[in-house]
Amino acid sequence: MIIAGFEVADRTHSRVLQSPLAAPRTGLMLHYDDSSRDDWAVEWFHDPRCTNGYTWLVLDDGRVVELADPAMRTPHAGPCRTPRANSAYYGVAAATNGLVPATEPQLVSLARICAAVIRHHGWAVGNAQAPTLDQRIVGHDAEALWTSAYTSHRELWGTLGRKVDPTGQRPDKRPIIDLVELRHRVERSL
Repeated sequence: MIIAGFEVADRTHSRVLQSPLAAPRTGLMLHYDDSSRDDWAVEWFHDPRCTNGYTWLVLDDGRVVELADPAMRTPHAGPCRTPRANSAYYGVAAATNGLVPATEPQLVSLARICAAVIRHHGWAVGNAQAPTLDQRIVGHDAEALWTSAYTSHRELWGTLGRKVDPTGQRPDKRPIIDLVELRHRVERSL
């Protein structure tokens, strides 16, 4: 499936399994891939040890690599507040880590991807009957739940905190991807 409205520099579908959707798409989940170099980031998704994947990976210079067919789900979310999150949300990642903020070209491309997907689906936003951009564009950290597969601390099961992306872990609290600002960019382009 091709989604018009942004340019894909490379369609290098990763070796990570793609599966048919198990739920309708409802939005986009933003991530960072925890890489420190773009070439290593792309290589990782072809490594046999890699078990996660995204639909699109945005490199430092803003180029977009399509890692999976947008019509398929990828293992980007894991257990989340939203059931079947791997299907409900497209997985979109900036090639960076928890300390290095996304570059301006990455932010421009992320906003283009989000706006193009919203247009592609004809999703209304901003009226009383439609989900808001806050519901259409979410961070992994706002969705990812602890389960027994990730911790033996039962008191954490079912709670948020399993992931920190796209906010990150900077001591100055500057987000790696500022979702409030990104949503404003998307809103201005719709």
